[in-house]
Amino acid sequence: MKAIPQHANAAGLPTMSSVVYANVRQDILQGALRPSDKLRIDQLCERYKVTSTPVREALNQLAVEGFVLRQEQRGFFVAEATMVELEQLTKTRCWIEPIALREAILHRTEAWEEKLVLASHRLSRINRSASETEFIENAEWEKAHRIFHMALIATCSSRWLLDFCGLLFDHATRYRNLAMSVIYPQRDVTGEHRDLFDAAINGQIDEAAGKLVEHYRRTALILEQGPAKKTS
Repeated sequence: MKAIPQHANAAGLPTMSSVVYANVRQDILQGALRPSDKLRIDQLCERYKVTSTPVREALNQLAVEGFVLRQEQRGFFVAEATMVELEQLTKTRCWIEPIALREAILHRTEAWEEKLVLASHRLSRINRSASETEFIENAEWEKAHRIFHMALIATCSSRWLLDFCGLLFDHATRYRNLAMSVIYPQRDVTGEHRDLFDAAINGQIDEAAGKLVEHYRRTALILEQGPAKKTS
C-alpha cells in the first residue's frame, strides 16, 4: 500500500488532503500521535497549518486503512496497539507474506537480484537507532527497512498481494519500535536480515519463508515477554 494516496491536482501535484494524510500517517507510525489518542480536528488543523476539509479527508482515508478509528458521535482516534492486535497482525503476516516471498523467488529475475542486493547492502549500513546509547526510532533505517522487505517480494505476480503486504508492513511499524525499545541493543536485526537475504538470493524457498516467519514472530515474542525477560 503506497504511503500517499494517488490524489493530484491538474498540475500533477499532491492535493492538500494527500499531504495531510502522509503527515498524520507518519506521525502515527513514529509514535508522535500515540495509540488511542483522540484526533481533534482543530488541533490537527493547527498542527499541520491547514483547514478542516483536508484533515477530515485524510482521517477518513486512514480509517479505511485501519490506522485511525472513527466512532459515531465521538470522532477519530489513533488505532490501539494491543497484544491482541499484534497477535492478529503477526498471524496474518505469517500466513500471507511467505506466499508472496515464495512467488517472488519462483519468478526471480536478474533485476530482482540486483535490487535486493542493493537494498540489503544499504540497510546493513544504517544504524537501527538514531542514538548510540538508547533506542530512538531512525527514520532512515525504517525507510531502508521497508525497501528491503518490499524488494524481497517484488517479483510476486499479484499486485493485490503486494499491496496488502505493504499495508501489513506499515501496521507493524509501531510494534517494531515498541519491541526495540524493550530489547535494544540485544536484538541482532542485521543478522536476521542477512540470513533472510542469503536464503532468498540463493533460491532456498522453504528456508527463506521460514526465516521470514521467524523474523516476524520474534517481534511479538519480545513484547509478550516484556523487559523483565529481555535478555533470556
